[in-house]
Amino acid sequence: MRLVFLLLSTSFLTGLFSCNSSVDSALVSLKTSTYEYTGEGRCDTTKHRGVSVSARYVQLVGESSATRSINDSLRAMVAWGILGWVDSAAVAQMPTARTDLNAGARLFSASYRQMGEEGRMFGGCWELEIVADTAFTSPTILTVRQETYVYSGGAHPNTQATFQSFSRRTGHALQLTEVISDTTALRGLVERAFRKQQDIKPGQNLEDAGYFLHEGQFFLPGTFGVGREGLIFLYNPYEIAAYAVGPIQVTVPYSELKKILRNDVL
Repeated sequence: MRLVFLLLSTSFLTGLFSCNSSVDSALVSLKTSTYEYTGEGRCDTTKHRGVSVSARYVQLVGESSATRSINDSLRAMVAWGILGWVDSAAVAQMPTARTDLNAGARLFSASYRQMGEEGRMFGGCWELEIVADTAFTSPTILTVRQETYVYSGGAHPNTQATFQSFSRRTGHALQLTEVISDTTALRGLVERAFRKQQDIKPGQNLEDAGYFLHEGQFFLPGTFGVGREGLIFLYNPYEIAAYAVGPIQVTVPYSELKKILRNDVL
């Protein structure tokens, strides 16, 4: 069962960039880059073995240092989207895979072959598909959401999403502590939004409700993004709940973040 991604044309992406901005961003354009693994061990649909690796991601058009920095980071995000399903020891032996999509795909293919040699193969092709699109843009911020679908044997495929926000002035990838001054206070705000979305009463124990906590404490997810209405927080499958629950995405409105938001960044 495949995850259906929305594949956007370059012209539509350019329009999306403009529509998502709070002011006119017509002078900013995007292009779509694609990658497909065609090397040794690629999926043979007749024999049902091998691997399929593909990616579709956005790149900014321009030659400024900030644009180059953002584009390098976006390519690296795709590379790590592949390497997240490869043994870290193998990555350490091929450091070029951190930026070279083809090298990463070869490592993914090598993992497939190794599983087969060890007799742990369930049959069928392994598949890894990545799609990255803009989630929000403004004159100062670009946020990209990257989704990864992977099937590497087992009972079901896995999906994972990642947000990354960038300063359009510098090309710097923003960390949470650069956007928020008090992450402890933020955690309370995210938990409140989480409970409201999941229909969990304020006093109800989250673990009793089937959610995973860190030493009994609610925690912030591994990925966040700057959005139009507020900060977006995404819990991927298995991060705070069982696979069947799926991803959980909550938004904390800027109106609730006034006291802890670093306005100089946004």
